[in-house]
Amino acid sequence: MVYPCNPLDYTDKPCKDDEKEKMVDLNKYKAVIFDWDGTLVDSHSMLLNAHNQVRKEFDEPEWTLEEFLKKPSLSGREFFGMVYPDRAQEADTIFYDFIEKHHLEFLEPMARAEEFITSLDLELGVVSNKRHPTLNLEVDQMQWRDHFVSIVGAGQAKRDKPAPDPLLMAMNEIHPKLQGHEILYVGDTETDLKTAKAVGADAVFLQIEGHRPDLLETYQPSYYFNSLEEFADQVMGQVTNGVGTANRRVS
Repeated sequence: MVYPCNPLDYTDKPCKDDEKEKMVDLNKYKAVIFDWDGTLVDSHSMLLNAHNQVRKEFDEPEWTLEEFLKKPSLSGREFFGMVYPDRAQEADTIFYDFIEKHHLEFLEPMARAEEFITSLDLELGVVSNKRHPTLNLEVDQMQWRDHFVSIVGAGQAKRDKPAPDPLLMAMNEIHPKLQGHEILYVGDTETDLKTAKAVGADAVFLQIEGHRPDLLETYQPSYYFNSLEEFADQVMGQVTNGVGTANRRVS
């Protein structure tokens, strides 16, 4: 379900005429760029286990999933510097050692993810705060590499998300003249909303972790859904019914 009316009012109250469902018009865009974790793949369990491996070795209480989901979605180099300022490098090493040993065991696509990206006749990219080599391994594990013109992980750009650098890098790899208003950026965290805003891109906010009226009010994303599946349902339904098609490639 899309929540197109007052983001602070999650009732069944009908929308006014000027608040009716805002359909995603992919003909407005030349490219769609996705976040990775929590957007195209479900990796919460893997990431929680990796963080708790760090906390066990640091004699810190382990996080519950609820506690973990409230943490900011930053790259490792930024997150560990904030949470463990005196042991950031050690935390980063433990975390990524765990990820590199176990990440493919936990990797699962979001519902309809493969069907959706296969259906899109647009240039596609991925921008993630996951380390670039690890991200590439996961893309290959999913056998999705051929779908993406650009794949940018943490450490590739000078700064990671929420700075605009990695998204700008992906845009340039898709086409050197691609502008922010010509892309749609899809993500599930405040970090993604900040990144999209920084380059002037329209954002699709996936409220995977529950309704976030505070973020909707602050960032005013162009579209918001409860899941990638709901986003895919709307877009693919338009294509099936001939209402709109994702057919605008960069030239």
